[in-house]
Amino acid sequence: MADQPATVPESFQGLQAAFLPDRASTVNKTIQFDFTGAEPGTWRLTVANGTISYAQEAAQNPNATVTVDSEDWLKLLRGELNPMSAVLSGKLKIKGDMTLLAQFQTWFQQPA
Repeated sequence: MADQPATVPESFQGLQAAFLPDRASTVNKTIQFDFTGAEPGTWRLTVANGTISYAQEAAQNPNATVTVDSEDWLKLLRGELNPMSAVLSGKLKIKGDMTLLAQFQTWFQQPA
């Protein structure tokens, strides 16, 4: 992502801008994000056949649900928090398809 996100809505806009459709052409997955902390709320991110969409709403049948403090989410996207460390320390909790978040990273251009 070119600009570093400062808010949860900006983070999803940034993910959309950094999305690499060719890397997700066969993907059909939905991830629900449950944010706590400064910006509490539930967001849905869907990647389907090379497209991406998101909304501030619960997912019908998510493949995975991520629970994370909104500030930690922004740190993850900015590269200030290691995803594996976040999982191991309990800052990032994943229910459902645990491998999905490893795949998730490959669908986006990495920050410079």
